[in-house]
Amino acid sequence: MTVEQRLEQVEQQNQKIQRANKRLTVGLTMMAVVMCAVVTMAATDFGKAQKSFDVVMAKTLVARTIMLINDADNKVVSLGSDDAGDGLVWTQSAEGNDLVKLTATVDGNGVVDTYQPNGKSLLSLSSAESVGGGQIAVFNKTGELIAGIQADGDGNGEVWAFNRNGNGRSLKVGP
Repeated sequence: MTVEQRLEQVEQQNQKIQRANKRLTVGLTMMAVVMCAVVTMAATDFGKAQKSFDVVMAKTLVARTIMLINDADNKVVSLGSDDAGDGLVWTQSAEGNDLVKLTATVDGNGVVDTYQPNGKSLLSLSSAESVGGGQIAVFNKTGELIAGIQADGDGNGEVWAFNRNGNGRSLKVGP
């Protein structure tokens, strides 16, 4: 397989992942809107204003965090903020393993991290803070970084791939 063929394959995978993440983002946004509507209705008791409430139906709705649980009472979705105060959407499997996290870097740039069923990292969409551009990082089944696409310090594209032993290549576009 030539480098051009591999780059085309990586680009196709990237486009597929971007479409999937867009669908996930839309779904999570809609879920947040529905949760806000439920909280509003619960607070007004369907038209009768309540003076205060701490928990709605005792299934954990906290003022600064919204947690959704499945039928087995396992936390599967959390909406809230991270330690820096930035927004956080976090989904987990029924077994408690991370699935998707939407949050921010320390510099305030958005991050989407996805995980394998075993909890190991699968994909990260974020900023390459050292060069000021976007970055996609791909991990293998053991959670080791094996491929990526990012902007370099000059604003050009860079693609790199490694085997699990750290041997690999990078392709930089530009002068």
